[in-house]
Amino acid sequence: MPDKRPPTDSDIGERRRYPRFQGLNLMANIGGRLVHVAGISAVGMKLEKGFALSATPVRFTLYPCGDGKVDINRGIGGTCRLVREEDGFVAMRFEPASYRLVKFVAECTNVAEDIES
Repeated sequence: MPDKRPPTDSDIGERRRYPRFQGLNLMANIGGRLVHVAGISAVGMKLEKGFALSATPVRFTLYPCGDGKVDINRGIGGTCRLVREEDGFVAMRFEPASYRLVKFVAECTNVAEDIES
């Protein structure tokens, strides 16, 4: 008989290969539109809707932000592809997830500080 219980956080954590972090201090520019990053991992990101969706890979630039300001001098670009649409959000996969991009994500989500401690 299948398990009828809803998935728990530990079940979801086991499903993911890489942890997902909240992207509260990141913004993404896709197609000239600046959107909030709701979540991010080493392989992709979850964005608020607000840009034209495409089945083909799209270019993006991620920017750190703080105190209500976007730091356009510290952005990093890449390519991503649409994975799925949810209510108000869009999941995108990095293509490719380069070392520089993953390092930038770690620095912006304060993961690098946790590892060095």
